[in-house]
Amino acid sequence: MVSAAAAGASGDAAVTCGLPDGSLAFILSDGMGKGMKAAAESRAVIAKLRKLLKVGMPVAKAIKSVNKYMIEQSKGEEIFATVDLTIIDKKNGKAKFYKMGAATSFLVREGGVKRIEQPALPVGMIPRLKLTHVSAKLMPGDVIIMVSDGITEADRDDLSAGWLEAYLAANTINVGPRILAEEIVTAAQLRYKGREADDLTAVVAIIE
Repeated sequence: MVSAAAAGASGDAAVTCGLPDGSLAFILSDGMGKGMKAAAESRAVIAKLRKLLKVGMPVAKAIKSVNKYMIEQSKGEEIFATVDLTIIDKKNGKAKFYKMGAATSFLVREGGVKRIEQPALPVGMIPRLKLTHVSAKLMPGDVIIMVSDGITEADRDDLSAGWLEAYLAANTINVGPRILAEEIVTAAQLRYKGREADDLTAVVAIIE
């Protein structure tokens, strides 16, 4: 995973952790706005969700608990953040994607790109959440890419991030996850063309 802050502290936060059942969790959160406030929001979401998942709490209950926590912390102010959670079950080779206000993720297989999208509000905005997820059967060589909206919205003339989809189709073969994440962030920075950039984060997982 690679991040580039727009100003000072990044409002994005990301972490990878193992779960009690042997699965792997990749968590990305984007706090509201930029700077220290956004950083505090995303880090609080990451820390609490990671803690709950690592003790074996079911995903839906964990996300709802984080939502409740954020609402309780708001005290009348707007405090919310996205949740982008991918869980890879190494036993059955399946991935589950949970998205609360999160940017599009991508699954690349042999040059073909599948978009992982799910409209939903970020955590901390409304008391009741309706949780669903997207599932995918993984194959060796598959590449999963999670990004913050600073990357998907880098090009004002291409807000559907078609440029990123094309880039991934052509540049994921024989590239390590760290290098690919760095290249995605750099490519997004160039798309801003002198405009002030948002926080940029890319998380990459390659299935072996």
